[in-house]
Amino acid sequence: MAGSFGIFRQYEKAALAGLAIMAMLAFFVLPPILQMGPGSGGSDPVAVSWKGGGLRESGLQRAVIMRRAANQFLVESLAATGRTPSRMPLPDDEKDVVNTLLLAKEAEAAGIVVSNETINKFLQGWTNDLVRPGQFEEIIARIGGRVGLGQQDVFEALRSVLLADRMRELLLRGVDFSGTPPGWLWDYYRRLEQSATVELIPVVVEKFRDEVPEPSEAALRGFFDRYKEDLPVARSSEPGFRQPHRARYSFLVAKADTFVEQEKPKVTDEQIKEFYEDRKVALYKVKPADAAAGLEEKDAGSKEPAKEPAGSSPAAAEKASDATPEVKPEAKPAPKDGAATGGLRVRPAAFRQPASAAADAPKEAAAGSEPAGPKAAAAEGTEGTPPAKAEPATDEFEPLDKVKDDIRARLAAIASERRVSNIFDAVKADVAKYGESLALWQVAGDGAGPAPVAPDVGKIAEQQGLVGGASELVNRSEAFATPGIGGSFELTMSREMGMRQQRWVDMLFDRSSPMLRPVATRDIEGNRYLSWKTEDQQQFVPSFPSAREDVLRAWRIVEARPLALKAAEAIVAEAKSSGKTLEELAAARGGIEVSKVGPFTWLDRGTAPFGSAPELSQPDGLAMPGEEFMRAVFGLEPGQVAVAFNEPKTVCYVIRVAGLEPAEAQLKELFLAAARDPRRLVAAAEEDATAVFSRWMESVERRHEVAWKREPRGSDAE
Repeated sequence: MAGSFGIFRQYEKAALAGLAIMAMLAFFVLPPILQMGPGSGGSDPVAVSWKGGGLRESGLQRAVIMRRAANQFLVESLAATGRTPSRMPLPDDEKDVVNTLLLAKEAEAAGIVVSNETINKFLQGWTNDLVRPGQFEEIIARIGGRVGLGQQDVFEALRSVLLADRMRELLLRGVDFSGTPPGWLWDYYRRLEQSATVELIPVVVEKFRDEVPEPSEAALRGFFDRYKEDLPVARSSEPGFRQPHRARYSFLVAKADTFVEQEKPKVTDEQIKEFYEDRKVALYKVKPADAAAGLEEKDAGSKEPAKEPAGSSPAAAEKASDATPEVKPEAKPAPKDGAATGGLRVRPAAFRQPASAAADAPKEAAAGSEPAGPKAAAAEGTEGTPPAKAEPATDEFEPLDKVKDDIRARLAAIASERRVSNIFDAVKADVAKYGESLALWQVAGDGAGPAPVAPDVGKIAEQQGLVGGASELVNRSEAFATPGIGGSFELTMSREMGMRQQRWVDMLFDRSSPMLRPVATRDIEGNRYLSWKTEDQQQFVPSFPSAREDVLRAWRIVEARPLALKAAEAIVAEAKSSGKTLEELAAARGGIEVSKVGPFTWLDRGTAPFGSAPELSQPDGLAMPGEEFMRAVFGLEPGQVAVAFNEPKTVCYVIRVAGLEPAEAQLKELFLAAARDPRRLVAAAEEDATAVFSRWMESVERRHEVAWKREPRGSDAE
């Protein structure tokens, strides 16, 4: 035994150094590996199965990559026309990818075929026929080079999506407003167009909690067991005792305006002059006045408006991009050119070829004519439209004195970015050094002395002109609601998708995000943030003793609801029997609050674009009203009273309708006039249609016996 200790003492320093290295590896490397879950090592387990098939982890990962590649192909194809979508056209979470495969199987079983011609027609509509076959091939080559996919892979991904969409269309065709009963149309029109003003007496449920008898310990524990696996949801009437994923973080903020203003005085006249000389051609070139005058004279002297190239208007572009391809079952034998689903020949089937080969061939410039180029190709098929006239060259630029302030601001912004990056890099190094010291201290144990000191964000902020702080333990919703940093993002490079925007809140709560790894983000105003996670508390089910107070409070609220409803109904009964207004009843009873809210509609589109589904109104002065509340309000005539709970059933409202605008007779006249265009009503019914589709999709999953071996991951693989 003594000999063993002697050997340890002889190699004590080397042993401790090796142990410290192993600790650092365990601290920084092991958690992400463990968090990758099944299939991250050599094994390749089944991720999801269904009757007669399934996908292993590698197969599911490839299916998701194909979906993302198809997404990127659609985005870049649209960008080639000069337009970009506001979001990815197709969801790329694992559940949606699998559901698309199932719907494609359903479509094939129903005899639906999506031919290569159909895919080409879809792409033609998607791009408004402004992208040539060669451009499509370049886009796929660029995307495929990153993820190892070819034209056939992208086309097959699009084929599955179009098959699934056709199946959705067949289902939802019976849910839209073609042939819908007039009563339904009238109901949705009222929800959108009629406003109500109401008087309210809120009866708060929690005020009756002390009147609820004390439950037995067995009943309380049973209540806890019933809801212990459920996460709490703000608008839900059901409790939840499972604790959500929470995190604590430290952060630094560099205000863009502050740093730019500090850098402006440092910009010299020599720097301004040098920037002007280098960039004046790109930024400060003046258009020829005579050319502009000539264009104005031409427009003024034209007797009839110039014809707009086909598909060039925003409305036409929007219509083309939203076009749904017509997919018809094909019963005839597959043609030899590979147009059938079974045998795809990539080159002839990949993209719609022009009617004439001469359209793609280089055109020799005729005397007095301009050479054909991209603009001429884009304008092909526009009869009677003369080619755009090239603008005369010019050597005139905005004078330096006029653009001096603009240049100063640009140079100050560049210097500000550089300065903030240097500060953040230094802080990142300090945080990394602290992480290493903390790992060594944790391994050494009690004899290692005091714990290392974390970077002082307050001191750093004061020295560098930043704003710094540390959060409490917050869940995802609370973190996202944090002003500034909650909505910040980072531009990241993905092997599958190239450059993409990643939200800060997703990075903070990602399962693979390690502790003490600084993340730099920015917001749309240009402010920059550096944050690092200092504590990570995963979801967990608390013990009954530790959660007992929360369980008892939730029990009392649930049990107090009938008491609050009874009290509200008593006020309604008195109002009906006495004919008094709510104000008069409140004055007679004393201690009752009456408020007036409105006007508000049942459904509200807010700032959402035309054609999007409206949402339930959230009028000021109401605590989370739901469908029950809106149904009660708009089911009353002016002067009538009723009761209704809010959505989480924490408040029972006594409601008296003070007025409805417009009145029903006028509203019916407006409804008849608007009946010719039901598009707004279709958007209002989208939620109902979605609910129908969701129930049908659940039946499809049951019929195919879909079984996930783990929770399906979202688009950020959380």
